[in-house]
Amino acid sequence: MPEAENLVCIADRQGVKLVRLRAAALLTEDEVEALGQALMALAEMPGQRVVLSFLGVTHITSVVLNTLVLVQRRLEESGGDLRLADIDPHVFEMFAITRLDRKFRIFERDEDAVASFLAGPEG
Repeated sequence: MPEAENLVCIADRQGVKLVRLRAAALLTEDEVEALGQALMALAEMPGQRVVLSFLGVTHITSVVLNTLVLVQRRLEESGGDLRLADIDPHVFEMFAITRLDRKFRIFERDEDAVASFLAGPEG
């Protein structure tokens, strides 16, 4: 199984956790599980603000979408939030087809997503 630190890079941007994926595709069960573990670890911290950047990711499975829904729910329960950024048009289609583009706040660039947190709760 891939280690979470090999799959994601987590940086702090003025109190916002910026999570960048290190894979062009998230297709295997092990990859999705490692991503879920990394994101859930962040979600366990109260009030965590997280931006997940899909920069360079061209393929994901529907299991990734389910994982993101679970992570978002956990973040909301702990007073935090998840925002997505840098989504390839092909990957965005999966969000649109499942109508998850309406559930998540999605930004063109991760810098915009981070800035939205810094602008306030409705940013």
